Amino acid sequence: MIDRDIPSPLTLSSGAERMFPTLTPAQIKRIAGHGRARSIQSGEVLIEAGAQGVPFFVVTAGRLEVVRPSGSTETLVALHGPGQFTGEVNMLSGRPALVRSRASEPGEVRWITEIF
Repeated sequence: MIDRDIPSPLTLSSGAERMFPTLTPAQIKRIAGHGRARSIQSGEVLIEAGAQGVPFFVVTAGRLEVVRPSGSTETLVALHGPGQFTGEVNMLSGRPALVRSRASEPGEVRWITEIF
């Protein structure tokens, strides 16, 4: 069965597009007015697991890695590049973040602190 409600540019080629979609340039432009640009450096942690009230980040340049820490190890959950974004249901529920997000290379993000 084909899901006809999938917005462009998402496809059914893999589940990754549904879990980690990439925003279109028009969507990034629309969201830009709700946040501010922030430079990021390799290794910089943007979201720490357990933090509350975490912002929403849209990657405009560079790359973020999302990891699940467990003791002294981490499990890679996702890599986000330009046009992709962070976000967990905790932004709506008020619960602590489940993962750590950090820059894996220098770049820039849009930092959005309020849900609109």
